Amino acid sequence: MADDEVLRDLMARAKSGDRDAMGEFLTRYEREVLIMVRARLPREIRGQYDSVDFVQAVWKSVIPKLEGNTRGFENERHLLQYLAGVVRNKVLEQHRRLTRTAKYSVRVEESLYVRWGDREQPLEIASSDPSPSQAAVERECFTRLTAERSPLEVKVLSLRREGWTYQDIAAETQVDERSLRRIIEAAWSRLERRS
Repeated sequence: MADDEVLRDLMARAKSGDRDAMGEFLTRYEREVLIMVRARLPREIRGQYDSVDFVQAVWKSVIPKLEGNTRGFENERHLLQYLAGVVRNKVLEQHRRLTRTAKYSVRVEESLYVRWGDREQPLEIASSDPSPSQAAVERECFTRLTAERSPLEVKVLSLRREGWTYQDIAAETQVDERSLRRIIEAAWSRLERRS
């Protein structure tokens, strides 16, 4: 019974704005929430998340409700059941997000290391850079695209090729964006006619 009285006192002080009471409340129940999170966290996402992250998410959700809850909790058991429900919802929400969508699916993730006998070696990952032959073809196309063009057109096409935005190219070349777009569209048209 003493625990229930301590809880009621803490809740009353916290609702009146006593920050120390709220800190004491969090300290008192933090370990319980951490144990609940660890018990609920599915094995397939344990390597991606720290249990403390879930504890913080639980507190972020619970504290505003505790401060606004005028009814309070009947006893400590009632509070712990409420916290267990919040933990369950937070963990399930994250698990669903990671396992039911292709974007975050933990089932398609691969380790960055491969085991060879008793050693782990880094997995060779294909580069997103173009292959040497692709780079050569791209250079040749660009050379044909800029052949017999004015220095301004060559500069505009070079900057766009490097990934510059129209606004940045306009600032660099002192040419308005509409003219830049016309230069680039004309270059694309020439390239398509030659292909």
